Amino acid sequence: MRSDNTSLHDIDNTYRQKYGTIIGVDEAGRGPLAGPVTAAAVIFPEDAHYDLIRDSKKLSEKQREKAYIWIVEHANSWAVHSMGVQAINKMNVLQAALKAMERAVEKIYIHPAHILVDGNRMPETLKYRGDAIIGGDSISFSIAAASILAKVSRDRMMKRWAEIYPEYGFEKHKGYGTAQHLNALKTYYPTPIHRSEFAPVKHTSFPEHPTKMMLGRWGENWAIYYLILKGYHYITRNYHGGNKGEIDIIMRNEKEFIMVEVKTSFGKSEYETAERVTPEKIEKMMHAAERYFYDLNMSEYNVRFDALTISGHDWNAPHIEHYENII
Repeated sequence: MRSDNTSLHDIDNTYRQKYGTIIGVDEAGRGPLAGPVTAAAVIFPEDAHYDLIRDSKKLSEKQREKAYIWIVEHANSWAVHSMGVQAINKMNVLQAALKAMERAVEKIYIHPAHILVDGNRMPETLKYRGDAIIGGDSISFSIAAASILAKVSRDRMMKRWAEIYPEYGFEKHKGYGTAQHLNALKTYYPTPIHRSEFAPVKHTSFPEHPTKMMLGRWGENWAIYYLILKGYHYITRNYHGGNKGEIDIIMRNEKEFIMVEVKTSFGKSEYETAERVTPEKIEKMMHAAERYFYDLNMSEYNVRFDALTISGHDWNAPHIEHYENII
């Protein structure tokens, strides 16, 4: 079958003539050492065409972004769904990818429709009829568009994680095992978004006697991850309010800013760790918060002060306690 751009419609039209509406489905992110696996599903009108729609791996990042904008503006319906590292570690990346595909389809399903999935297998629990097409992102317009949606969506998430974990260069390699990424793993050790069952992550040995700086950074990494999973939005970390003090993490929800103190004691209980959140430390947090809002030129704001303790004996699954409103 021809692989030029116009031929991408051939297989789609064949399925449309037989089944009517078709949904293209693809995923991105099965190979990286870190981050989610993301799937996308998309439905187009029969006459939809755009020259940049092709296998996302054959496009530059700039081209993918341009194609993404066209897709969301011209598709009849589309959806994206990601499965995070916890799901990947629990069910393996293939099953997580198939589950992400299923969820993406469920978000936009129109009856009747036929599902076209890139690859050699359909999600087993998918309730709707369809076909798996090997190399589908190279021969189907709808699947190629889904590959772009999935790739761009996942890349944007990895760029956001790069802001939180800047040492790893996620904005460049998106979690794949480049030399830069492998060197960062050796230097800084895995983050909570690294896939613990993937080599070389699973072979990484944490130091028996970590430095205070390394331990503190590890605890903050887990605290941010934990709070994001709880629905908080990350703002910044390690805010220095001059001589007013420091705030480990600043998050926010729909109602307020949350100033977070993180205490980490690997190998100790949460109770021993919590005792280190002293009244003096809380007072310094309050002064630093005043400076933070002064810097933002904000005279009215809602703020809350929290503490998180990171403890236990497992580098890849620490015990985390969240104490809200410590003042």
